[in-house]
Amino acid sequence: MRYAVVVVLFISSLLGAYFLGRSHSELKIVKEQVEVVKYVEKKKAAIYSQPNASRGELLELMCNGIL
Repeated sequence: MRYAVVVVLFISSLLGAYFLGRSHSELKIVKEQVEVVKYVEKKKAAIYSQPNASRGELLELMCNGIL
């Protein structure tokens, strides 16, 4: 009887540690996804902040052989 209680406590502590580790890993994944979204938003903002080239500017670049 005494060994049964020890085994049950041991198994419950293992399960508790497993679920605690699992929740921490899920939290880490969510944080990484949020960081990726923030990085993408910063890059998009940098691209959108640059002015678009007009038709005349593009033709001039093509005539000069740059584009």
